[in-house]
Amino acid sequence: MDRRKLLSWFGLGWLISFLPSSLSGCSDTNSVSNSSSPAAPESVAAAPRGEFKAIGSVAQLDKDGKLISTDKKILVVRDPKNSNKVLAVNSACTHKGCVVEWQKSSQEYVCPCHDAKFAANGSVKQGPANKALPTYAAKIEKGQVLVSS
Repeated sequence: MDRRKLLSWFGLGWLISFLPSSLSGCSDTNSVSNSSSPAAPESVAAAPRGEFKAIGSVAQLDKDGKLISTDKKILVVRDPKNSNKVLAVNSACTHKGCVVEWQKSSQEYVCPCHDAKFAANGSVKQGPANKALPTYAAKIEKGQVLVSS
């Protein structure tokens, strides 16, 4: 086998070895196990940058202990340090992308896949995740919880 043919086979093998990981990154296999929050009128992602959109009502937040955006990418909870404020984070774990769940009793987000734990503000409390959950600006106005992405 000549060098050119060997290198072409090596290149093809390298390309094929990355194909499964590329395809798995394009699939959406994560799901939210508790989607009892009502649907918001419009996705936050559809809003122009810096504009606040309603995620749900304060009454629903108080009833469920959390609010989840219609696209299931934003999770909103009351700030444990100040109950007049709300905190909004991206619900995808920074370790492998599983959807985190809010544990009201321990006041932390827990990843069901690998047990990573995050504080209410999104900071890492326990690995394997080593990056904080991305946060969003959030506020309460006229009985509605508003988030800006």
